[in-house]
Amino acid sequence: MSSSVRSAALILLSCFLLVSTATAFNITRLLERYPEFSNFNELLSKTELANEINSRKTITVLAVSDDALGGLSGKPEEVQKGVLSNHVVLDYYDILKLQKMKSKSVLTTLYQTTGVASEGQGFVDVTHNKDGSIVFGSAVKGSPQDTKLLGSVAAQPYNISVLSVSQPIVAPGIDGRLSPTASPPKASAPAHAHKKKASPPSDDSPADAPAPSSGPSADAPATSDRPTSDAPTADTDNKPHTNSAGKLSGASFGLAVVLASYLALFH
Repeated sequence: MSSSVRSAALILLSCFLLVSTATAFNITRLLERYPEFSNFNELLSKTELANEINSRKTITVLAVSDDALGGLSGKPEEVQKGVLSNHVVLDYYDILKLQKMKSKSVLTTLYQTTGVASEGQGFVDVTHNKDGSIVFGSAVKGSPQDTKLLGSVAAQPYNISVLSVSQPIVAPGIDGRLSPTASPPKASAPAHAHKKKASPPSDDSPADAPAPSSGPSADAPATSDRPTSDAPTADTDNKPHTNSAGKLSGASFGLAVVLASYLALFH
């Protein structure tokens, strides 16, 4: 009886080990078989994301080949972890499952569990293009949807799926810089400054109110100039007066000469 119990226990233990072995996975070992993902695999270990991936029961990893990582390798470790966390989807998706999805879907990533994601940073959009291609992109509004699905790398059905994508998915603001949604305030600042600049002209227009008054005052010199310019004309008016007086005095002098000559004749 005891031997049968032991046998049953051994069978149960074997089944448990078989099931646990079948469900357990190691992302590092999976990617070690593919040298084109060596840098990506190294970053997962460096940022300790590999441990988080291995602790999950169902997961999808969007792997980027070394030649497509771009400048991500030179970023601070915190930024690397944030970007790569968006490449870890919290469910199992193989190519067949993605193809059966509707034209546009939203997937939850590991970055959403960090508590620092905002404005959709922890989600990834999956879009089916008209040409049949499938692309990924950050769910943050205005983000480009241009990370293409290239194919399947490895899969352990319903536990882990590793898919190859064309480039990193970088959610705006995940690297600490201002996101596009925060740029409008920046744009409004110049606009504000422009408004402030516009207000001085409105202030100048009140200042221009004196300017009209200064206009008259400017005309005042002109009017004062006119009198001075009119002075010569006044002088010209006086000249005819002096000429007529001269003519009268000349005429009276002529009469006196005639009378004198008459008197001289009579004497």
